[in-house]
Amino acid sequence: MAGRTNRKVEKKRDIEGLDKVWVSDGAGGFVLGKIVELSEEGPIVQPFDESEKCIVAGYDSVHPAEDDDRKEVDDNCSLMYLNEATLLNNVRLRYSKDKIYTYVANILIAINPYFEIKNLYSPDTIKSYLGRSLGTQPPHVFAIADKAFRDMKVLKQSQSIIVSGESGAGKTESTKYILKYLCDNYGQSTKSAGSLEQKILQANPILESFGNAKTTRNNNSSRFGKFIEIHFDGKCSVVGGYISHYLLERARVVSQSKAERNYHIFYQLIAGADKALAEKLHLASPDKFRYLAKGCTQFFVQKGKETSVPSDRVSADHKRGGPLKDTRMDDYSDFHTVDQDLGNIGLTQEDRLSVYTTIAAVLHLGNITFEDNPEDNTGGCMIAPASANSLAITAELMGLEQEDLTGALLSRVMQGKGSF
Repeated sequence: MAGRTNRKVEKKRDIEGLDKVWVSDGAGGFVLGKIVELSEEGPIVQPFDESEKCIVAGYDSVHPAEDDDRKEVDDNCSLMYLNEATLLNNVRLRYSKDKIYTYVANILIAINPYFEIKNLYSPDTIKSYLGRSLGTQPPHVFAIADKAFRDMKVLKQSQSIIVSGESGAGKTESTKYILKYLCDNYGQSTKSAGSLEQKILQANPILESFGNAKTTRNNNSSRFGKFIEIHFDGKCSVVGGYISHYLLERARVVSQSKAERNYHIFYQLIAGADKALAEKLHLASPDKFRYLAKGCTQFFVQKGKETSVPSDRVSADHKRGGPLKDTRMDDYSDFHTVDQDLGNIGLTQEDRLSVYTTIAAVLHLGNITFEDNPEDNTGGCMIAPASANSLAITAELMGLEQEDLTGALLSRVMQGKGSF
């Protein structure tokens, strides 16, 4: 009780005599105003927008404001009063000027602009951060990458960069630019498309295809976590890399909400496969596959490429509502990018065909349905006669006899510990 009282007295002392304060609006934001009265319950604040009513708030909901609340700084630590309200106001001011990066000491805050900012990641911008100390250039993800490299080189210790945020915050893009900066500046050779650095960078689109999906908040949401290691030799040149992933959202493979999609690779394969591959894999429009039909069945298509996807692989919703739009995504083109990247990291044409065959097998497997077996008095089930074609296609793609696949689907295997 005494602790709360002392804290209340301290907060009251901090805001007494201030001309301007930020007060919580009760909805997660803050309103700028002036204190008109200090009561036992808390200060009464009159917003500068006089059309708004006075706000009675607790002392914990009122924060000192900067003398010039329209001045923005590169580092929030440079603010006279650093608190939640002034931090948010500074980030907002910078964002309105297309300055999406802001420091808090050596922590970088990044706000997703949802559009391309000219020259933000250009080769000249990359060079401008090379070997420069943190704070000597405007805040940027390149500066964080360069500091991590220089600390590794000087301290002779491994360094970590943690990229975190909610869905749609830009984690995937930030990670890609960190990798690009390190590989472009400290790689041994980028002359050939098959160089080590290029292979590391080309692994990212593959991970996105197999691990990212459209959600209601983000067209390219990572549905998994990943830990990426970049290995350097004694001369501080890139010599290898390792990517481990975890927490893959397996439930999305079989079910999605109406406005969301399954993993990108399913749609990319359907949209981008040539006629021969599509016939070999028995591909059809997304609404013909149960694992895709419950969600959004439209393709991402760039403007001017509306006819790139064969009409017999376009869903009814796509024909009726048109394609999905995103400046960076095109299912048809992205499939060919992934196919090329798989080749560049060492997969042969036969290997890639095996990958696509497995993906198609998953789709056809989802079309197999079951019903009660009237001849089984133990409550067993059987494959529905209507699924005979899906069963045959799945068995063909998996290289199995139909009887073996049927047995596997209808049998339950239980594994126990110890001897029986």
